[in-house]
Amino acid sequence: MQAIDERGEGLAPPPAGRPALPPTRTAVGALATAGALAAVLLLPRLVGTTWHDVRAVAGDLGVGDVLGLLALWVAGLCCCSRVLTGSLPGLSSPRALLLNLTGSAVAGAVPLGGALGVWLNTSMLRRWSFRGREIASFTVTSNVVDVAGKVLFVVPVLVAALAVGGLPQVPGAGGWALALGATTVALAALTALCCTDRGLRRLAALATAAAGLRSRLRGRPAPGAPAGLLLRGHLLDVRTTVATRLRTSWRSLTTAVLAYVGLQALLSVACLHLAGLRLPLLTVLAAFAVDRVVSAVPITPSGAGFAEAAACAVLVGAGGDPGHVVAGVLLYRLLLVVLEVPVGGLLLGGWLLAGRRRAPRAGTAPLAGAAPAAVAAVRGGELR
Repeated sequence: MQAIDERGEGLAPPPAGRPALPPTRTAVGALATAGALAAVLLLPRLVGTTWHDVRAVAGDLGVGDVLGLLALWVAGLCCCSRVLTGSLPGLSSPRALLLNLTGSAVAGAVPLGGALGVWLNTSMLRRWSFRGREIASFTVTSNVVDVAGKVLFVVPVLVAALAVGGLPQVPGAGGWALALGATTVALAALTALCCTDRGLRRLAALATAAAGLRSRLRGRPAPGAPAGLLLRGHLLDVRTTVATRLRTSWRSLTTAVLAYVGLQALLSVACLHLAGLRLPLLTVLAAFAVDRVVSAVPITPSGAGFAEAAACAVLVGAGGDPGHVVAGVLLYRLLLVVLEVPVGGLLLGGWLLAGRRRAPRAGTAPLAGAAPAAVAAVRGGELR
């Protein structure tokens, strides 16, 4: 992120090039991606079916079915764009859609790729003349609303499914429930910490200490006290902006994010129905909720391999035919996750090319290092 003064204004442009990934992290990412691909390839065998049966089910889909599913996918993207425009005044819907698709494509290409996606979106917003404080507030607001929307959908569905017996006993479910509970507690603690001035001061001190430790390990000068004061002031400004935005726009933001999650759930229900699966609606929604929870665990890109296996375990455990289950799950994962990679990659390439063509006429240099960074990330693998 570029340097920020006390008013949140940018003082310097971002450094050229994309953030360098350590060789160890690159190797771990490659292994995780390979593991995810292997898990998907072995998925039919794990649930008691074959790829021949899965292909037979998928072959029954007609052109009208595919077009209907794509319409649901596009409608969900439009609702997500409403969340982004509501999180950043002045952001147009086409640019919000571009941010959503390109950020998701890059973030889902590698494990723990969220930071790279945020970096890309930050670079794009700077190109559009948004300031550092606006970008930081947008990032916090949009992520808070996204998490809140998922929680408001996932928790009631899972509680209702457990209450009526619509969620079968799945091996390892206790461990996932424990991990989900621990994550919820950690997020609640972090939120509570950010709600008080004292908590923000401690958070700024912790971040400054971590930056100092990292600098010393790399043999560089550690940031001094002024850096900590600037960070504290910036955090206070961002918190005030986010609180004001949530207070004034919570109705529209809540409506948009619930519509987004609801359309994703409807897409999964439609995919499973077209695959020939006939199970109670609550069980299908519970499988989708489990998929969303597991997808949030940054083990593989977008939880690939693990999310499909978890959803299939729920549906097969509830009595679903394995061939129909695998075909339906892979179909909606293809639309929710994989499709964003080529679409987002093409849009990103077009945006970068258009920026390079406009830069000489406008007398400004194109975004340094963005093209090789984004293209490399998109080429690195599949995408949420």
